[in-house]
Amino acid sequence: MDPRPLEFTYKDEADIVSEAARAADREVCFFPAQSDLGLRLLDSLRGSTIESRERPDLWDHRTSLLIEAMTIDDHVRSTGKDLTRQREAEVQRELKRSVFAEMLPNAKLSVLTSSGLPTDEDHSYAAYLSHFQKVVSHHARNDAEYRSQLPGADLAYLLLDLSTGYFESLNSFGREMWGRPHMWFGDAAFIEAIIASGVDCVAWLAPYKTLELVGEGMFDLPKVVIIDVSLLREGDAVHYDANRLRSTEE
Repeated sequence: MDPRPLEFTYKDEADIVSEAARAADREVCFFPAQSDLGLRLLDSLRGSTIESRERPDLWDHRTSLLIEAMTIDDHVRSTGKDLTRQREAEVQRELKRSVFAEMLPNAKLSVLTSSGLPTDEDHSYAAYLSHFQKVVSHHARNDAEYRSQLPGADLAYLLLDLSTGYFESLNSFGREMWGRPHMWFGDAAFIEAIIASGVDCVAWLAPYKTLELVGEGMFDLPKVVIIDVSLLREGDAVHYDANRLRSTEE
């Protein structure tokens, strides 16, 4: 048997780039509109000239882009630890020790586990927004250092979003599971954090978001959203009631 260890998806920044590059045109959305910068970022992700670095994580001389990758999720961290990520790490270690790793040495595997908590205690919109703000602001502190690596280049964030989909419920004013879909990339709270970071462009990869419309079945959501921050205006933002946002997994 091949002794190489089993590889898991999203192991590093290159895996995130590859996942974004695989998105078909119909799975890509430009927000609030298509632009030269947005097209340049998409071209970079789909190309072969991105190089790995330390700070920022990636750069592309051909498209004159600096790219910093980061991962966000919606898991509640009541103890300061992400119980779901802990359980996934445990499962990964178990699989690497199993015969499965020897049988499929070149396989890439996504491990989806449960923390064992009720849905509203496992993940929530409040945890999603909090984690997003924390991660983005943390990387924003290095803005000057990133830009100094390739003066004149544009800075982009590559966001891997592992959260579930959300919708704004009608509570007692409508039937169960009725409400307004949460378009995360247009959420005013998220947009505020993006603008405050000073980044020029964002590629927001959200592979696990789904939405089922009552009586109509599954509704396709974009897998990759490209945001040109310079085009964002107040009217583009959508204001949601955080107290009524619920996971589509409930």
